[in-house]
Amino acid sequence: MANVDDVRVQVLSTSLVHANNKTTPPSERIPLTPCDLRLLLVGTIQKGLLFRKPTAADTSAAAAFVDNLKSSFSAALASFYPFAGRLSADEHPEDGTAAVYIDSNDAGAPFVHASAAGVSVADILDPVYIPPVLWSFFPLNWLRNHHGFDHPLAAVQVTELSDGIFVGWTISHAVADGATIWNFVKLWSALCRQGDDDSSSMAAAFSRDWFIDEKHHPIKILITKIKQLEQEDEDKIVLKERILHFSRRKLDDLKSRANAEAADIVGFRGNISSLQSLISHLWRAVIRNKNISDPDSEEEAVFIVQVGLRSRFVPEDYFGNAVIPWPIVVKLKELSGGRDKGLGRVAAEVNKVVAGLTVEKLKGAVESWIENPKMPTVRGFVAGGMVLSSSPRFDVYGNDFGWGKPVAVRSGSGNKFDGKLTVYPGVENGSVDVEICLSPEMAARLESDTEFMAALE
Repeated sequence: MANVDDVRVQVLSTSLVHANNKTTPPSERIPLTPCDLRLLLVGTIQKGLLFRKPTAADTSAAAAFVDNLKSSFSAALASFYPFAGRLSADEHPEDGTAAVYIDSNDAGAPFVHASAAGVSVADILDPVYIPPVLWSFFPLNWLRNHHGFDHPLAAVQVTELSDGIFVGWTISHAVADGATIWNFVKLWSALCRQGDDDSSSMAAAFSRDWFIDEKHHPIKILITKIKQLEQEDEDKIVLKERILHFSRRKLDDLKSRANAEAADIVGFRGNISSLQSLISHLWRAVIRNKNISDPDSEEEAVFIVQVGLRSRFVPEDYFGNAVIPWPIVVKLKELSGGRDKGLGRVAAEVNKVVAGLTVEKLKGAVESWIENPKMPTVRGFVAGGMVLSSSPRFDVYGNDFGWGKPVAVRSGSGNKFDGKLTVYPGVENGSVDVEICLSPEMAARLESDTEFMAALE
């Protein structure tokens, strides 16, 4: 396996892709909702899929794959046309506020074709820690979402490796969440694989009625803070990134153990899920390895999960952000090592918080944000403890662009900090992969944690 630390990615071409609408392109302005606006100051969503190059038998398809990717990208933008737009704002000088919109003006989305001939698929998959060269496989690095007023809201980069293809995208998190983006990629890959089929069955829903009623329309926010942060750089913290693979068998073991340990907790009657067990296992391991001086500390730790609103009061095909960050708070003494039945106790707390998230409580959180808007920065997330993003329910490995299913999913530089967890489905049915970002010191401690490592496979 080659040393890829010094490999430079060569950009072969860059073009601006517009939505391939057969009729007049939509030009409406779509207002941002509370779930969108709160993300203006953080980074974009950067995800990508790794494929093996087509075999010799598919030579003709291999030669045309970039053109096919570009034309199908344009066709997919016809259904997800806000991605080809820009942000705009109606400013109100009398109170220093602004209403922010997606201007669906078809200004275009960049499509980059690049080469990294010195990098192989094995160079990405085999190392324990993700190689830094991977970040150069994404376009529009280091942008934050409020830059969408002057920069594209979406961009794609297709990077040819020595024996593989990496398809990476950068999309403003102020206009879409993971569910919207994976729906877009599903349509894009289908169009690339099958040709210009009717995509109406995969059209997105753009109505904002689920979030904004007449009395709050349009939602206005203070713009002073955005302007102050315009020239401020993110802290470039040294991190170690690693993919942790949990097989279905290991997840079942964690779930069984968590439920068995929680069965003796007075008043607890919940059914702890595999994901709740996994969250608790990861959280306990990180806290256990922070070498807390007082294992019986009453101090609290925070783990932030993303609560989906789809299937609750937002339609499944909704375009935009339909998640609310929700803190789970547990005392350090319950998380630290050596506690009797510690996994079950923590998992029970996670289960109780999630089970208590009623539609009324979630709608109340949206209303509360409108009354008192708060827009965290990445530094704010770092100070808040561990954060879980993405979902094992996303159909990551069903995205075949015409040369087979992907062999891996990876993310770019956006929103990386010590304690960030990104969860994906694993390649094998029922398995889960977790991308974990940690300081080098914490990463080394976890490698020596036998309880933690025993759950990996």
